Amino acid sequence: MLLQLVTAVAALAGAACSLLAEGSGAGAVSGILPFTAGGFIYLGTVSVIPEILRNSGPSQALLQLLALLAGVAMMLLIAHYE
Repeated sequence: MLLQLVTAVAALAGAACSLLAEGSGAGAVSGILPFTAGGFIYLGTVSVIPEILRNSGPSQALLQLLALLAGVAMMLLIAHYE
């Protein structure tokens, strides 16, 4: 329960920081966006890749890894064109 409390407080602190940085312009976005995207990609791959490799055959694992990489590529395209 203590770890859940810590993550909830961290989420609230992150929300407060984003609300405070809302009016600061493109400088804040260019610093926060890569950090946040990297965190999501890291957490996704750390939890997804071992599960993929454990529960599927080689061809299915390859297809799932390609789908994961396609998702990352879509995030890059959205970030580039936004």
